[in-house]
Amino acid sequence: MNTKFSLLTLLFLFTTVVFAQNGSISGTIFDNDSNEAVPFATIAVIDSSSQTVKGAISTDEGKFNINNINYGTYSLQISFIGYQTITLNNITLSKTSPEVNMKTVMLKPQSESLNEVTIKAIKKTASTKIDRKTYSTTDFETAKGGNAADVLNKLPSVTVDPNGNVSVRGTSDFMVYLNGKPTQVDASTLLSQISANAINKIDVITVPTARYDAQGKGGIINISTKTKGIEGLSISANGLIGGAPWANITDKYSNYKLNDDRYGGGLNLVYNKNNMSLYGGFNYNKKNVNGKRSGDARVLVKDPLGEYFHMVAAGERPEWYEYYSANAGVDFKLSNKDQLSLSYFYGNRTAGRAAYYIYNNFFAEADKSNKNLTSETWVYNPNIDNRFGEYHTINADYSIDFNESSNLKIATSYENSDLSRELTNQNYDYNPTTDTASSTIDQGYSLSDSTPLKGFRFSIDYSKNINETDVLGFGFQTNYANIAGDFNFENNLVTKDLDNSIDLSRTVYAAYADYSGNVGKLDYIVGLRTEYGDQNMDVTNTDYLTLFNNTGRSNYEDKEFDLFPSAHLSYSISEKDKLILASSRRINRPSVTNLAPFLYRRHFEVYVVGDPELEAEYLNNVELTYDTKIGKNTFSLTGFYRGTDNAVFRVNTTTTNVENPDVFDILQENVLIRSYTNAGNSTALGAELNANIVVTSFAKLFLGGSLYNFNIKGDVFGYNVDNSSTNWTLKGNLNLNLSQTFKFNFDYNIKSRTVTSQGSNDSFSMANIALNYKPKNLKGWDFSLRGLDIFSTNLQGLDTNAFNGSQEQIFYQETEYTRNGPIVELGINYTLNMKGKKKKEKTFEGNKHFK
Repeated sequence: MNTKFSLLTLLFLFTTVVFAQNGSISGTIFDNDSNEAVPFATIAVIDSSSQTVKGAISTDEGKFNINNINYGTYSLQISFIGYQTITLNNITLSKTSPEVNMKTVMLKPQSESLNEVTIKAIKKTASTKIDRKTYSTTDFETAKGGNAADVLNKLPSVTVDPNGNVSVRGTSDFMVYLNGKPTQVDASTLLSQISANAINKIDVITVPTARYDAQGKGGIINISTKTKGIEGLSISANGLIGGAPWANITDKYSNYKLNDDRYGGGLNLVYNKNNMSLYGGFNYNKKNVNGKRSGDARVLVKDPLGEYFHMVAAGERPEWYEYYSANAGVDFKLSNKDQLSLSYFYGNRTAGRAAYYIYNNFFAEADKSNKNLTSETWVYNPNIDNRFGEYHTINADYSIDFNESSNLKIATSYENSDLSRELTNQNYDYNPTTDTASSTIDQGYSLSDSTPLKGFRFSIDYSKNINETDVLGFGFQTNYANIAGDFNFENNLVTKDLDNSIDLSRTVYAAYADYSGNVGKLDYIVGLRTEYGDQNMDVTNTDYLTLFNNTGRSNYEDKEFDLFPSAHLSYSISEKDKLILASSRRINRPSVTNLAPFLYRRHFEVYVVGDPELEAEYLNNVELTYDTKIGKNTFSLTGFYRGTDNAVFRVNTTTTNVENPDVFDILQENVLIRSYTNAGNSTALGAELNANIVVTSFAKLFLGGSLYNFNIKGDVFGYNVDNSSTNWTLKGNLNLNLSQTFKFNFDYNIKSRTVTSQGSNDSFSMANIALNYKPKNLKGWDFSLRGLDIFSTNLQGLDTNAFNGSQEQIFYQETEYTRNGPIVELGINYTLNMKGKKKKEKTFEGNKHFK
């Protein structure tokens, strides 16, 4: 008995000593160039006999913590695809020093041949960081044949309407950054020129920190393209062909051939050698859209012929888009401490649409009763709108590390864009009995503008490590943009001179300071940004048409000094759970499109004109995110509030003698007219969910959705507006690895109805599928067959109406756009890396590699 007790005591003491001799190694891994965290990096603990004893995979934040390591001296080997493997030697764990924190470990882009590594662990589609949500684009197979806007439309917080306009949580005003650099080009235009195949990841930053521009209601969308590669020459080529030939038709009045033909391709190269990295590429895309439009509009006229004038329209509405772009860049590592980067981007855009509509016009009551047949007319109205653009952007960046704890970055960019537009709006007599349009023009409009843009940016950013965890950053940034352009309005029936020109210059001087660090489990970034905006706009023709009793000045100045505080807090509840709180104040300065007093005949029944007296909007944003991991699944729930003061509304009224006699005297028409004005406030309050679900070892599902209350309050033409709706979106993306060569992808997008300042937009839904094939015997080749809008649900409905102070409905407009579907695309991709001799392949399956 005593012997057994003694043996148990000795065994207990031995076990206690052994386990007491265990230590841990931790740290955080960052990209040396971008300073972004590197997730999914492989960390191996190697003993003196070169044997791997422990290992781990870094988290989304680049963090790792390896426990239960016996006391001793080890080496730490860290590797990841596209980076140089780094080995940290002489790491000693002992009784006096059982925990070693490696702090920050910087991985450099690969500059020598590395072993090929295959990560078999399933990568998350979305990840949450302290100041952003990051989405991997490799899972969105159905977007590969398109552009950046097509990829964005897969994300839960982002919506892209059928016209290509992008909005974040209901607002279309946001900044686009390309590889971390801001741009002057209109967001929708830039996104349409970036090939989806060239995108590596997308950051959605709804609450930016102080170092980012304060401009933009929706925040910032940063698109990172594939500009990194391993040692040697890497080549990526892609091609696309698609359409829906079974649905091709020819418009009987214009003889225009409507189709959904699309084709494109691209070539991208990356070359890395020693201390230099070269990259460049060319991408081309052409897409036609086969569509129809129907509409019903009426305006209050109180004419003896009838209370309302009705315009009922229907017809074909084809669209066409053609883009090509080229880019080139070089990164020089001048020494171990400094680097110089130069890049150039060129883009060329042609985008247009035609509206081949038949209009039935008549006087009647609001419900079309008591129709006055003697006043009825029929009109064939071919309306063609083309937009053109040529874009040049040059960037230069210099970065230097003065020591291990401080860094200085200097960046500059220059943009030069030629932008123009041509619009024709012709009216022909139409005979409904014979269903024919005459060749005689009743009246016609020809409109055009040329608005070249020149922009310049300069920034100096300095950061210094205060201690092991805290970093102080501050900087100065300036942004200058100039648009000087002319507008030409031609119509013989309008006697007033409506030609005009503008010269708009906007300079923003900004300075910021932020402080980041951590206290225990709390990480934080707090900052303050100051901006001084100096805007000046000259208008040549001061006798322009206006809806808001403008002063008719020839010069408009706006000088504002603003403070924009921000705060981001991240608290780790456990290894699997964390809370993130973020808040900021932002500004949205009006665009040239909304400011310029250029009068466009957008359709037969609609004019559009800008307002040069528009003022900036101000926003307050707050978000609270709970991020958790349950098994292999991760979930992120974000509650958010966005309040907009001095909000800009897109508003409509009429050109009738009842509401706007001065406008009627000029145009002599009973139609709608649209403009923009600061009319009130808007709020959005709700929640958003991201879920990465590992269904099986060969299937994963990404679900994203939002539910929020959207409210608009203001005064529009004397009528009190208080509209609200419960908005929701639901997006899903399913990936099935059917075999080593076949992959299936299905995604869907459902969006609810939402209110506007004068009506509502209808609900919308679409589903797409893709089958991807990577043959074993054709290394580097990738084939994808895609079906877009497989249920033919690409319908966009818009309802607009307004009342006057007497509660009379002054107009009503109902419109529905139908785009053809389904559409089939075939995509082919080829990648090649010429890095020399191939080395033995290693395979890691998460932590399973380590025993």
